Amino acid sequence: MALTRRNFIVANFSLICSACVSNNIKISKIDEKWWQKYSANSKQFVDHTPWGYLLEKYILIDADGNHLFAYGDVSRQDRERLDVYIHNLSTFPLETLNRKEQYAYWLNLYNALMVRLVLSEYLVLSINDIKFGLPPFTINGFNKKLIYIKGQVLSLNDIRLKILVPLFGDPRIHYGLCDAAIGSPNIQRKPFTGDWVDRMLDGAALDFINHKKGLYINDKELILSRLFVRYQNQFGSNSSSQLSHIKYHLVSGVINKINVKLRVVYQFDWSLNDGTGMRN
Repeated sequence: MALTRRNFIVANFSLICSACVSNNIKISKIDEKWWQKYSANSKQFVDHTPWGYLLEKYILIDADGNHLFAYGDVSRQDRERLDVYIHNLSTFPLETLNRKEQYAYWLNLYNALMVRLVLSEYLVLSINDIKFGLPPFTINGFNKKLIYIKGQVLSLNDIRLKILVPLFGDPRIHYGLCDAAIGSPNIQRKPFTGDWVDRMLDGAALDFINHKKGLYINDKELILSRLFVRYQNQFGSNSSSQLSHIKYHLVSGVINKINVKLRVVYQFDWSLNDGTGMRN
């Protein structure tokens, strides 16, 4: 059921994801028509309150400014809360939302699915340790089909690269998506909403690029996150335009330190962004 600010209903049932994402379901190519539809003047919105509750409860910040998620501390009740939230997103009439609300929808869905994926495989030390199937047909967590929406089953990479990127064409997308890694942009402590999505993405870009995991300079090297390589087409077609994008979000004191003599090095810490036990 569509939600308005005067009337919203939170469905009180949970999703058993494995039942919906069956290996026996034949999946066609993603049909762009259903996710391209929107209602420009719509005032409807999605209730992201359950997701906000979990973010506030389980995200902690370490001494280096990394946002960690306390996966091991999540209660059974809160796992069920996450399942219900994801199920409600999967059945929501997306075409009734305006574009900004849809933007927030997809960002929140990606991050919620990522958290649930890690919870399902905890105690992994890295998201890259999560594998499905047997060699030579093994797939990783990013390509595993995780959610059933409008007759199609989507993976995390489907949401990022086949929906978000072509639909919005916004490099800030990658700052709003957390890949459950220390080197990833921080998972936000509040859910994205249509009214705040642009400001939150601007803040996420500023936070990441001005943190050492996004950019760091020593005497000889300009150390950049491999995020800028992995999604380089979204950050600019060449190194010059990519650097312009990075400089746009840099504080002035750091911009002055960048020069052509610095050797460019890329790095990324795939260690799990786990804050289990930190609240004690």
